[in-house]
Amino acid sequence: MFRKSLAVGVLCVVAAGLSSGCMKKMTVAEMKEKMPQRPAELDELNAFVGKWEFSGTATMPMLEEPLKSSGSNETKWDDSKWFTVTRGTFKMGELGDMTGVESWTYDTHSKKYRSTWIDSFGSVGIGEARHEKGSNTWKYKARSHGPWGESCMTGKVTFESPTKMTFEWEEYSGLMKTMEMEGTATRK
Repeated sequence: MFRKSLAVGVLCVVAAGLSSGCMKKMTVAEMKEKMPQRPAELDELNAFVGKWEFSGTATMPMLEEPLKSSGSNETKWDDSKWFTVTRGTFKMGELGDMTGVESWTYDTHSKKYRSTWIDSFGSVGIGEARHEKGSNTWKYKARSHGPWGESCMTGKVTFESPTKMTFEWEEYSGLMKTMEMEGTATRK
């Protein structure tokens, strides 16, 4: 018993020492020197900046007919141009209106674009994307949870021109496909 207590005590002291004293002391000037430069890849997100209107259809296996969807959003840069913020309103047939906020940035470590999403249907999600410059296509995948459970999504957005994009995605809950969506968006 004594050995077990002693071992736990020693482990706690070692863990506390490691977690509190490992960080090198720095001045504010030294911290500023280590601040990263804004990645050039962030400029690729300029394609999304602006006001957009979209329409499309959502097909769900539990519904007999596809839902018509429509809406608008506006994407802006934050003041430092390190991430974008999109605010939008969407309507999906009889489900009614939903508002949402999404942000995108570039993760230099993973070489991927990262996103977060929240909406008034109670969904919260995170995602990642890659930009294929040759086809001007963004391929992404995301995970979210909301009132209908956990889901994962894959899809793509293709810029047909600077003022028009097409989108399509599939959403799954486990192995079951729960939604397929496609449509177009036009810059206003």
